[in-house]
Amino acid sequence: MVSLELVSLDRFVEICEFLRVEPNMDVAIFECNSLEEYHRITGMPYYTGAIYHDGIIYTQPFETLRKKGCLEDVLLHELLHHVLEMYFDLPEWIEEGVILTLLGVKPEEVYGYHRECLLRITKVVRYEEIPDFVDRYRHSSVEHR
Repeated sequence: MVSLELVSLDRFVEICEFLRVEPNMDVAIFECNSLEEYHRITGMPYYTGAIYHDGIIYTQPFETLRKKGCLEDVLLHELLHHVLEMYFDLPEWIEEGVILTLLGVKPEEVYGYHRECLLRITKVVRYEEIPDFVDRYRHSSVEHR
């Protein structure tokens, strides 16, 4: 379970309500001891602060993310991956683009794959249309909130 002091519960709940899904913070967090360990375990570059995979968030050391000023945003981003994957079967680029849009990320704040997903999703759907848009991908076994 994610520690409530690490993530703004209000912000997370607000986004989940917007998406019409139940908030779920039932994930494990594996905080790596070093950037080298993070890269070795995840294969991700150092500019990626964390990844979500099968109910586990793998992060760079919290202190590193705190120094970068992004610990809460990184954890919130990964929690949203968890929630979206619970309720929807979204193509990867849509999932990433929706999360970045929901968090208010601007294209000039990201690069590479994240920037591509953000730019692509903004061509497909307006912010206020996101709940109806993702609802098309809702797992049939999951009811609306």
